[in-house]
Amino acid sequence: MKNFILFIGLFFSLSSWGATPGNVEKYRKFVDSVAKQYQIPSELIFGVGICESGFGTSKHANNLNNYFGIRGSYSKVHKTSYRFYEKPEDSIVAFCELCARKKFYAKLKGNPDPMVWINALAKAKYAANGRVWTKLVKRAMASLK
Repeated sequence: MKNFILFIGLFFSLSSWGATPGNVEKYRKFVDSVAKQYQIPSELIFGVGICESGFGTSKHANNLNNYFGIRGSYSKVHKTSYRFYEKPEDSIVAFCELCARKKFYAKLKGNPDPMVWINALAKAKYAANGRVWTKLVKRAMASLK
């Protein structure tokens, strides 16, 4: 039942994003350059960022510049265990660095298929509920087209 409630909540948050090309295009050049540097598909970076931040509308994105739900040590200043970044671009780099530290990275580095990366992240427990998260990231990537 808990997973069902989580899925419904995430489904409605994805449905109500009101995605605009400007939200994605604002970071397109930066994401493409970081994706090239880390040899990670841009679609994956956008898909995970969109899923985790609701196109930059989530509390963590707005207050912490954290577009990927990356956790850190508890911060008394921000009263959260989510990491704070000076600017959104820093969280994009942090996500790529997090991927680069995963065991699967060496094998997938340079693979242009974002679906392979999504499955690897889910298998590596990037999200609490990998099955639901995978569907949501795929849906977020589809919203880019």
